Amino acid sequence: MEYRPVQTTPFSLKIKIKGRIWLIINKSIFRYSPFFMRKFRVALINLFGGKVDWSCSLHRLSKIEHPWNLQMGKLSSLGENSWAYCLDKIIIGEKCCIGKDVYLLTGSHDLESVNFDLLTKKIEIKDGVWISTGCYILPGIVLGEYSVVAAGSVVIKNVDSKSIVGGNPAKVIKERNLI
Repeated sequence: MEYRPVQTTPFSLKIKIKGRIWLIINKSIFRYSPFFMRKFRVALINLFGGKVDWSCSLHRLSKIEHPWNLQMGKLSSLGENSWAYCLDKIIIGEKCCIGKDVYLLTGSHDLESVNFDLLTKKIEIKDGVWISTGCYILPGIVLGEYSVVAAGSVVIKNVDSKSIVGGNPAKVIKERNLI
């Protein structure tokens, strides 16, 4: 058996070119738009096929790859230096707060494959979720309504509604009692 990890993505040339064009825009026009131009940043994402509500806030220093796979509901936000790695769908509900330095990762690799094949799974973040600073959300995760992910956590399993989780790997700390 010869281990031969793939050195390129399996995407079509069209997707690769579209991704490179977006990368240039994300690192220039998007990044250097003033703080008050949040609707402009939303428009750029939507121009590339994203489905982001006009009331959303995308920090100018957030990194969004493959924006055509991003969907965000009303009044949700993506924080400073956060990375939405949208190799697959990332669906964010309404009134969600994605904090600073959060990584939403939809891609990984098949560890059993000699080719180290790319695997993708969507991430779904339900309404009212707060993901604190410095968290990692791995492929295939569903975060239930009104759940909270504590700072610095790595989420490797689905999170039930109204749960507060934290740690590496994230574990349930307690239930969230909303008044």
